[in-house]
Order: sequence, then C-alpha cells, then structure tokens
Amino acid sequence: MIHIFYKLRNNVAIYVLCLCLWAIGFILIGNTNLDAKDHEKFKVALLLPGSISDAGWNALAYEGLKAIEKQLGAEISHAETRTPTDQEEQFRSYALDGYHMVFGHGYEFQDPAKAVAPDFPETIFITSSGGTITDNISAANFRVEQPAYLLGMIAGMMTQTNKLGVMGGQNIPSVNSTFMAFEGGAKSVNPDVEVSWVYVGNWEDIGKGKELALAQINEGVDFIFPNADAAGLGAYEAAETAQKEGKVVYTFGANRDKSDISPTTVIANAVITPNAFVQIAEVVKNGSFKPQIYTFNMVTDEAITLTYNPALKDKIPADVQKAVEDAKAKILAGELKVPQIDFSEKEGE
Repeated sequence: MIHIFYKLRNNVAIYVLCLCLWAIGFILIGNTNLDAKDHEKFKVALLLPGSISDAGWNALAYEGLKAIEKQLGAEISHAETRTPTDQEEQFRSYALDGYHMVFGHGYEFQDPAKAVAPDFPETIFITSSGGTITDNISAANFRVEQPAYLLGMIAGMMTQTNKLGVMGGQNIPSVNSTFMAFEGGAKSVNPDVEVSWVYVGNWEDIGKGKELALAQINEGVDFIFPNADAAGLGAYEAAETAQKEGKVVYTFGANRDKSDISPTTVIANAVITPNAFVQIAEVVKNGSFKPQIYTFNMVTDEAITLTYNPALKDKIPADVQKAVEDAKAKILAGELKVPQIDFSEKEGE
C-alpha cells in the first residue's frame, strides 16, 4: 500500500513538473515572438524615374538610400520606374512586401502614391518634391534654391558676356524654382545679366542636351546651369567642346557634386547631401512621423549645401568668394530670402 502511494505521488510530481515545463516553454516562445516583432528590420525602398548612373538626381537618391542602410541599419531596395503605371505597381509591390517606408523620388510620383497609399495605412510614402499630404503620404522637398542663388551670384559677377544659361530636363515647378533662384542671385549682383531658359523635354537625351547647350554658347552664354539629370551631361560636353575651341565657358552642378564629371568646366555645385534622406527616414523609424511637408535646405543642418570644384576654385576671384560667403551667412541667419516657388500648399486631401 505504501509502495502504491509513493508511486502515485511520484507520478503526480512528474505530471506537475511536465506541466510547469510546458508552461515555461509557452511563455518563452511567446516572449521570443514579441522580441522578434519588436526588433523587426526597418525596411526602406526607393522608386526612381531614371538610372542611378545619371550622376545626378537619381544617383544622389541612391546615395541617400545607402546612407539609410548604413546609419539606420535598414534593409533597402530600389527600382527604376518611368511610367505612372509602373510607379503605382511598384509602390504596391513594396507595400505588400512589408516595407515601412517607400520613397518616390520626383514630383511625378504624387498621383501613383495617392492611388496606393489608402490600401496600406501602415506604410509611409514619401515623394521628393510636391505638396501632397494624406495620413500616410508626405513630401520631402529638397530645396536647392539657396545654393543655386549663390551659384547665380558667382555667374553674375564673373560673366564676361552678361549672358547666362539654364537647362531643365522638363518644365516642372521644382526645376523652375531652382532656376528662379539662380537668376535672382545673378541679378542681385548684376542687373544687366540675361538668363536663357531651355528644356530638353526629358531626362535622358544627352545628345539633345548638348545641342541646346551649344546653341546657348553660340549665342554668347558663358555660364550654364543644367538641372536635367543624365541629359544634363550634354551641357558639360558642350562646354568642354567650347573650351577646346578657346572659349571661356563654365558650368555648375545641380543636386549632386559634378566636379568629377567635368573637372575643367564645373566650377561649383548646389548639392543635396545623403544626410537629407537619413533625416526623413529617421523620423519614420523612431515613430515621430507626422503628415506634413518636410523641407530640407541650407538651414536644416546644411542637408543642402554649396560645394566648389577644388581644381577650379582659384578661378573664382576673392571678392566673388567673399560675396558668396556673406550671402550664405545671411541665408543661414534668416536675413536673406531667396526667390523660389512656394510648395507649402497641401494637395490631395
């Protein structure tokens, strides 16, 4: 009888022990799942209207994406999408794959984002340029107008012909705003200067870009400011051709430092730094995102800045450099307002 009692007691103890182990295991599994969720990889995607080899608008965005990967530990992906249909499909694909944030790098991405965003409230869609704002769409406006104004000052003070040229890929507000600032800077120091505006009609036609730039040079233009992505490479080729013919022609870089693209013609640049992309991604990652226009310029930790080509900086007279530095100080202090298009009005609500 005693033997039976001890055997029964042992069986009960074993049963209780197994029950406890099962409960502990369940708790551990539950905690593991929660931890995995809490440490889910931050996923960021980028849609581009052109190739990352354009040495301009698309290349700088890719550099920003890589900075997000490095500084925020994000899982990243990018895709080239040229049509509204492709843009909408790729937005949807990334959202379905669980990406927390998707950039559409350009003014033209606003409508595709508006078509997809309502179906994916947990994904944040950011368009570069524009003013579309909904619960999960915001614009990140990388405003290069302030350094573009300074480039205009350089051209206005150095020109020998009083004729300057700007070249856009397409006739869109973000490009025109940059040209408005450039012209404003030039005329602030040289009221007699004339600025010729031309457009390639797309962002890829290098040959057309060169043709337009050569026409400007033949009309007496001695400084050209292209904002045309890959098509803008034609302007640098045209300036190099003119230099070989003995003409004094210089160019500027837009969005990205182009000094290495055309070392003999690019004298200075209006640059969007990778830090601008990291700043907006960090807002999403840390949960402080609010639907609004996120504006980056020279004042916002110099996410946008002016750079000189080291090989040509000595071509810029000391008085010109001083005037530029004085104007930059006034911009940073909020004392100088640069002419530009206002994108602050909300759209798409």
